Amino acid sequence: MKKTLSCFALFFFLVSFGAFAQQEKSLRIHQVGIKFSNLNSFGLQYKTGGEKTLLRLSVLSLNMGQNANWGKPEDSLEIKSSNYGAGFLIGFEKRIPVIAKLDFIWGLEAGVSYFYQKQKQASIGNDYETRDWRLSPGVDVILGFNYTFSDHLVIGAEITPGIYYAYGKTKTTIYSVTSERTNSNFGFSFDNTSAALTLAYRFGK
Repeated sequence: MKKTLSCFALFFFLVSFGAFAQQEKSLRIHQVGIKFSNLNSFGLQYKTGGEKTLLRLSVLSLNMGQNANWGKPEDSLEIKSSNYGAGFLIGFEKRIPVIAKLDFIWGLEAGVSYFYQKQKQASIGNDYETRDWRLSPGVDVILGFNYTFSDHLVIGAEITPGIYYAYGKTKTTIYSVTSERTNSNFGFSFDNTSAALTLAYRFGK
């Protein structure tokens, strides 16, 4: 009986230790940050996963603007424009240690962005309005480096060359006469707009 209880206790200990070890291994890392690209656009980014592989979710730059220009009353010149846009990306990244606290990262991500712009001009002899929208899905390759300060603050630099497809329409109205044009474009991007810096806070470890 004692031998049976001892074997059972040993088995329970081994199972519990294994489950604890597995739980330790399954602890997730969470990372929340701000992603800057092209020095004038930013977005929010969230990453979660283990030490080597992370799922990444990014909300691209949310932007909205409105402008108005006008001249002298006798000119009867007035120009108004407004625009907004948003997008998101989802993908994964893998980390390869280079030196202490410095990792090389690579991965893939896919997503879509939407942009809308409206412009209206009213003047003597020239009265028109244009509306333009564009939907752009794409797939990017992720290449970069991350440096971690004090296990919490992470600074990253990466480039994301990729392929994209853009589809949209432009509607123009001149003196109550409306015309519509369809726009489509397929291409490969690898320029300064595909470079980004990230400042993030890491927790969960």
